[in-house]
Amino acid sequence: MNMSRKRSAGVTLVATSLVLAAALSGCGSSTAASSPSSSGSSSVSPSSAADSSGAPAGSAPAGKLKVAMVIKPLDNTYFGAMAKGAQDQAGKDGVALTVVAADNVNDDSGQAAKLNAMVTAGYDCYIVNPTSQTNLLTGLVPVSKANTPIVNLDLPIDTSAATKAGVKLTTYVGTNNETAGAAGGKAMISQIPAGSQVAMIGGLVGDPGSNARMKGFSDTVQGKLKVVQTVAADFDKAKAKSAANTILLANPDIKGFFTPSGDMALGIQQAVNEAGDKGKVAVIGVDGTQDQLKDIIAGGEPAAVEQFPYLMGAQSVQACVAAKAGKTVPAKVETPVLVVTKDNAQAALAAFPAPPAGFTVPNPFK
Repeated sequence: MNMSRKRSAGVTLVATSLVLAAALSGCGSSTAASSPSSSGSSSVSPSSAADSSGAPAGSAPAGKLKVAMVIKPLDNTYFGAMAKGAQDQAGKDGVALTVVAADNVNDDSGQAAKLNAMVTAGYDCYIVNPTSQTNLLTGLVPVSKANTPIVNLDLPIDTSAATKAGVKLTTYVGTNNETAGAAGGKAMISQIPAGSQVAMIGGLVGDPGSNARMKGFSDTVQGKLKVVQTVAADFDKAKAKSAANTILLANPDIKGFFTPSGDMALGIQQAVNEAGDKGKVAVIGVDGTQDQLKDIIAGGEPAAVEQFPYLMGAQSVQACVAAKAGKTVPAKVETPVLVVTKDNAQAALAAFPAPPAGFTVPNPFK
């Protein structure tokens, strides 16, 4: 799950082809190339949206499965890749896909309003990547009552709240955040001497994804490395850099930093470089964005834990197809992660946002 803080407009898949291209080839970081900004695309309301076949929202050529995707900001590389994966899979499966996005990652009410409009238009399946664990529940109530499949993507909806609201989720597709953190821990152990001091720079205090990643990391390095400090930097690149500067000054023997965010990893690496510690202090972050992969190739970060939001998007469409075909769908599908080092960074970058050659994942819904 990407921990981003950047703004984007709610748009349809067809209308956002240029936005997606820019997002996937542009900033390449988990939140953007810099700290939060107000850049984005022009807004298209759901009521005037077109699906991937060019038909108005809620309509599709006869026989085509109509799928609605409600997602986080599309001008963010991570969510742009997610939408691209869904788009590509929809094309393969002959699905009419419509995508709308939140204006920013805190746009709880705005994203909910866009879902409501999609529900009014009527679709055969709903893929939801919420801005919070509860903001889309009210809109999903009529969907659930109609027994329409609901695929929860990336950020898990609060299951207790969903049960109370009468919302039944068909399946969840996303990264196991503790597994991602554990992969980062294993990578760190391989990069620095046993017993070395490390620090963790997390996202927002209380954020479940960030905390799960840090738990996975700390549990893995326990007894092998010494975590001397843990701070929060709000998923902000500049704040992460500042926090790393402070930690480096206070702990001159530190050998590594772990962070749950690719964008924060870039900020931390900047602090390490400016302190003259490039190659001496390892920075490992989750996400595996384009800029992280480029930094690994350039000799900066020694490793990154790459998620595959592209694969998440593709699998969410596969889940809709399977559910509407009456197949038994697993309640949870964990998308894999890949530790990227200098050895495989070029291959990962060449394939981005899709998994690199040889890293194949079968359809879990067949």
